[in-house]
Amino acid sequence: MHKLSLFGFALLLSQALPLHHLLAQTKPTTVVSPDKNLQVELFFTQGQLQYRVLYKGKPVVEPSTLGLQLNQQEIGKGSSFGTVKRTSVNETYAWRGVHSKAVNRYNEAILPVQGGSNAPGFQLETRVFNDGVALRYVVGQTGASTTTADNTRFTLPAGSTVWTQPDIGNYEGKYQQQRIEDVQAGLKAGPPLTVQLPGKQGYLAITEGGLTDFAGMSLVAEGKRVFKANLTGTTKKTGPVETPWRIIEVGPDLNTLVNCDIVHNVAPKPDPQLFPQGMATSWIQPGKSVWSWLAGNGGVTFENMKRFSQWAGQLGFQYNLVDEGWSRWKDGGKDPWQLVQELVTYSAAQNVKVWVWKAYPDHDGTPGLKDPAARKAFFKQCKDIGVVGLKIDFFNTESQEIIDFYQAALHDAAELQLMLDFHGANKPTGEARTWPNEVTREGVRGLENETVWPAHNATLPFTRYLAGHGDYTPLTFRDIGKGTTFAHQMASMATFTSPFLCVAANPEAMLASKAKDLIVNMPSVWDETIVLPASEIGTLSLLARRNGTTWYLAALNGEKAQSVTVDLGFLSAGSYQAATLADEAGNPKADTIQKSKVSKQNKLTLKLADGGGYLGRFTKE
Repeated sequence: MHKLSLFGFALLLSQALPLHHLLAQTKPTTVVSPDKNLQVELFFTQGQLQYRVLYKGKPVVEPSTLGLQLNQQEIGKGSSFGTVKRTSVNETYAWRGVHSKAVNRYNEAILPVQGGSNAPGFQLETRVFNDGVALRYVVGQTGASTTTADNTRFTLPAGSTVWTQPDIGNYEGKYQQQRIEDVQAGLKAGPPLTVQLPGKQGYLAITEGGLTDFAGMSLVAEGKRVFKANLTGTTKKTGPVETPWRIIEVGPDLNTLVNCDIVHNVAPKPDPQLFPQGMATSWIQPGKSVWSWLAGNGGVTFENMKRFSQWAGQLGFQYNLVDEGWSRWKDGGKDPWQLVQELVTYSAAQNVKVWVWKAYPDHDGTPGLKDPAARKAFFKQCKDIGVVGLKIDFFNTESQEIIDFYQAALHDAAELQLMLDFHGANKPTGEARTWPNEVTREGVRGLENETVWPAHNATLPFTRYLAGHGDYTPLTFRDIGKGTTFAHQMASMATFTSPFLCVAANPEAMLASKAKDLIVNMPSVWDETIVLPASEIGTLSLLARRNGTTWYLAALNGEKAQSVTVDLGFLSAGSYQAATLADEAGNPKADTIQKSKVSKQNKLTLKLADGGGYLGRFTKE
């Protein structure tokens, strides 16, 4: 056997690989999470900036390219980093999502990249949290620029399972589950894209945060286990270019993903002039709303909206959302604005406040909100007659123009102390941190699609809702809920996070239901959420959620009946009054509430039907 000297081996290797490639592979720049479990390595391969992510020493994102296409130049070419600036942050702040206190703890490295001969220099900012990674590009050039592509790629490990939905405009696609090896090139996916890693290594999700004045990012499959960032059109800037953050959430279990705060952590903080108490700013009031659109109890007429406000008052709901149609109201010479003002006055006597619907584009002969002067005038008129919130609809894309509109509309609304709900919209990217007056947005395939898939509902908490609040408009007694039990429908109210909880059900049916007490007292905000271990994407969502000292247990079952044992160890010490709604064999509309006493020592066995569910409320004695 021929023996090769160490010098000879190194010589052969240096001839096979460029020197900078050899050095990059041996000495990458690393950024490590505060708990040391997560690590990002940044390096150059043949002049191209790349990264990989390791969790507990194992790759969860394999070597993948980084870069942008800016003014026909490739940002991402280079050979070395300049002086790396490192910082650490550890803070908490009030939040309004799956929990009431967000944790923002990370180690950051800002890496100047020396550009190649044809590429300007730029900085790669990298933050590594205990539960994920955030990366963004900062190009410090001045003058006009056009970003035409984002070349960030995500190479997933062999044996991974991915969940994707194909609608990158309204984000209303149905999720499909695939092995990463089976994902065909060209498949588009609206983030978050959720991944189950091989070998029980855990989970991963890809999305973006801090999206302002930039085209939104979806993903497109390239084959060979790779997804690439996909911008919605071009981004035009004057001055430095700061991209949104590309986020990879990583954790050992679904509970870690659901409780991850990175999306809103990377968003700008709120303006204290507009929001003096931040999330607790007094005019921003989460709550429940009646909604005629899917209720099946009359149209959007003036007289019917008075009935809905009366029912809202009887239910203890805070709001009545008046959807499309009010702008055509006429009665005895009164115009729509006068009639809405009468509705506001009538509703106030029921302790109910009014939201109104408005299209973003020109719609049905009525001007939209694209023109800033028209938008401000419309908002001012709403404020003057006592409307407290606006549902703005029909965006249908996440182009830079639309992203800029969200920011402008939220600012104008905040100045007038109005809350907003965006429909026909893209996924949230942390806007509710910067603008606490965004109290929900759609960007989800909800009940408006008028067909329910139990597996879809059992998928949403671990996919779409990782990005933030979503206006699914839960709960129906009608046939649009066919395929699910009433217990499943009720549990959806406690599962899908939406501080403005717009309920699709007929108010008269809610008032007559045996489950009325559970509906009336359902919170729309949560202090704590725990994903229980039996949860499995598409098969079962099982959440324990706390509001104050009261706990809720919500199960959304998929398409196959199953029996699940739940340990109530999440309760604190002492006794609780339990009010529970469970599936009944052969009776999908069962709405009987059982009462009992429980403590943290108890275990419950949930017998879940096909498309079934369970809702339990545990009130501290």
